[in-house]
Amino acid sequence: MIERYQNVWARLLTYNDINYEVGYFSTLMNLAAAALGGIATCLMSIAGQPPLYSFLVGFAAFIAAQILAYVYLVLAAQSRAAKVEEILPDFLSLMASNIRSGLTPDKALIVSVQEEFGPLAVEIERAGKSSLTGKPINEVLVGIGDHIDSDALQKTIYIIVEGLRSGGDIAELLEKTAMDMRKSSSLRREVSSVILNYVLFIVAAISFGAPLLYGVSTFLVDIMLKIKQNMAVSAAGASSGSLSGQVGLFKGQLQLSSDAVSLFAVVSIVITVFFGCMAVGIMHSGKRLDGLKYFPIILTIALGILFAIRWALTQMLGSFIA
Repeated sequence: MIERYQNVWARLLTYNDINYEVGYFSTLMNLAAAALGGIATCLMSIAGQPPLYSFLVGFAAFIAAQILAYVYLVLAAQSRAAKVEEILPDFLSLMASNIRSGLTPDKALIVSVQEEFGPLAVEIERAGKSSLTGKPINEVLVGIGDHIDSDALQKTIYIIVEGLRSGGDIAELLEKTAMDMRKSSSLRREVSSVILNYVLFIVAAISFGAPLLYGVSTFLVDIMLKIKQNMAVSAAGASSGSLSGQVGLFKGQLQLSSDAVSLFAVVSIVITVFFGCMAVGIMHSGKRLDGLKYFPIILTIALGILFAIRWALTQMLGSFIA
């Protein structure tokens, strides 16, 4: 279990090109998460919450810290891979031009490095240093994809390596691969523009629609709870008032509180926004976690609208629950 845990962090550190030893990083991560959990537990205890509840909140904070770190590293790795995929066709075209000018593939690989290539330039420079030590060009090319989590890059490298092994025209292969990648990128942009309306609908539903409905419904529940409380108080001084607790919506004992209803609304909105952002990520790029980068912004807007609606209704109709 511990080995699998460390392997996850090792893979993420590699894809982000972070030169931390995985044992040191995981230990540091656990200490930071434990400190956050301890602070949360102390705050709950100071607030007068039961020990068990305080411990559960602290444990939830510990898990949340781990999840946030994981999501951050995954999104950073995906962003790094996206930059590489965007610039890869230009690199392939440049490398093909250098090969046609008379350079060998290993020399063309090194000469084609440009600063604007970003993460790809770093990996190519690392691969170029390996080629200078006499490492075969096939192994050098395969090593380019070791630090980048990109299927497109891996497939491109595989095509190039197979072309070298079969003795084909590597320059022509690079040019056709670059052309195919540009066509694929153009097609993805067209598809993204088509589904943009659906993405906007989901964003509007989770950032405005759901908070609006929850704000109105929780305010109505507050009114009904206040009415039932007033009827119960009135019934205590009149024998005929006992009927009020046995009729319609006000039948039976009071089981809800205003705070519980508000907490339910907040938790429901958090869950709705979380899965809505994942749906946006799938529709936009095909990756669930890619949509989570919008989660903090949309959640802030949604909760702001929820409390703004409740405040506005309280100001306009506050006399009903006074």
